[in-house]
Amino acid sequence: MEQLFRSLREDFATLKQEKAADIKDLKREVIDLGQRVDTIEQIHDTQEEEMDCHMRELLTLQDKNQELQYQIEDLENRSRCYNIRIKGVPAQAVTETLEDFVVRLFRHVAPALKKQNIVLDRTHRAGQPTHMPGQAQDILTCLHHYKQREAIMAAVRDTTSIEFEGHRIGLYQDLLITLQ
Repeated sequence: MEQLFRSLREDFATLKQEKAADIKDLKREVIDLGQRVDTIEQIHDTQEEEMDCHMRELLTLQDKNQELQYQIEDLENRSRCYNIRIKGVPAQAVTETLEDFVVRLFRHVAPALKKQNIVLDRTHRAGQPTHMPGQAQDILTCLHHYKQREAIMAAVRDTTSIEFEGHRIGLYQDLLITLQ
């Protein structure tokens, strides 16, 4: 019997040593796991801070981009300050040069300009050509003298369109599409 107890004690001691070693290994693994979790949390915190920084930079850049777009739009509109957009003139309505037609139209609209020499820097049709007869295509014209442009626009300011040679024609400021 004593031999049985001795054997049980030895087995128990061996089992105790094995379990102690297993517990020691488990403690080491838990400590390693804790260190890895700490490292991951530090990395996560760093990435979160970087992401916040990037978001602030992105918002700043978006604001700057919007401001630049407004400035470009403003510059574009200022560069068009001498322009007048003419709507409602079918292609077959113009029998002479486009410039001559536009000068006659402006003298009809603003009689005060009849005795002045109206100088056009450029006049052309805007957009894609229309292939349908009778369909109007916008005309863009740039006057050389701003006061003449203002006199013409003042003459049509209170009207939506004018009658000229049998056509309903509108004269408008030439603005960017985003503002029209």
